[in-house]
Amino acid sequence: MDEKKSRLDPDQVLQQALVVMQPLVLWLLRSGVRHPEFSVAIKQTFLEQAASELERLNAKQTDSAISMLSGLHRKDVKAMVTALAQASKKTSRITRDALGRPTVPSQVMTRWLASGWPDELPMSGSTKSFEILSRQVSSDVHPRAVLNELVRLGMAEQEGDTVRLCRNAFVPDQQMAEAGNLLAGSTADHLAAGVHNLSGPGDRKFLEQSMFADGLSTDSVQQLEQLAGALWMQVLNAMVRAALPLSEKDEPAGGDQRIRVGMFCYAEPAAPRLPQVHKKKPRKPRGASGQ
Repeated sequence: MDEKKSRLDPDQVLQQALVVMQPLVLWLLRSGVRHPEFSVAIKQTFLEQAASELERLNAKQTDSAISMLSGLHRKDVKAMVTALAQASKKTSRITRDALGRPTVPSQVMTRWLASGWPDELPMSGSTKSFEILSRQVSSDVHPRAVLNELVRLGMAEQEGDTVRLCRNAFVPDQQMAEAGNLLAGSTADHLAAGVHNLSGPGDRKFLEQSMFADGLSTDSVQQLEQLAGALWMQVLNAMVRAALPLSEKDEPAGGDQRIRVGMFCYAEPAAPRLPQVHKKKPRKPRGASGQ
């Protein structure tokens, strides 16, 4: 058995996982997904991850082995394996590799932010134009269609032949169809990095760190949020500038690796601390003496 895996306490991990589940359950509830639907769907995830773990261990992926590892009833495993095999022929299931992959308009926005080009570009007819920028990302989608989508999302504005970048709109709006995919993809990769560091094979460690501060006022939190946003733009620009030439070099040669680098910031009132109750020492009966 893996040495790191043997040190994990199942009861403790379960409690920690429930903390992770709190915002996820809130998202489900706000989206109209209730416990019955979720409890049925999560069985499939247990099955898929158990099969993946058996494959990593070079073990046979039998119904019994999956049942033993996942805790699912063997009849349920057999039924789900059959159903998944039939469903895979009709539809392709969303995978973490594809989930959260940015759309062409988002890629154009990201490249623009990292390019060092002016926030205002001519639509065409220049060495630095929106049309050229869009063509650098994709030659399959017309620049006019890309611009229309960016304008619709409030990420860019057009005035005559000038296209203006709206930097403050780079955070996806909650109504965007891709916002949920971006959240799911980035959160899943974040968790995957941490789970690997805790229980994965080998000595490789992924970057998975954060800072925490409390006892702050609302004004102080706002200052830190603004600082985080400014620092992230520096990181984003540096990473995109480094990734673009590497991707252009590796992809034609068959590069098959992916990477996601992210940053998040969240603040809320801290849970109130329970007042400490000091118990009074019992009074000694009159006439009693200590020894």
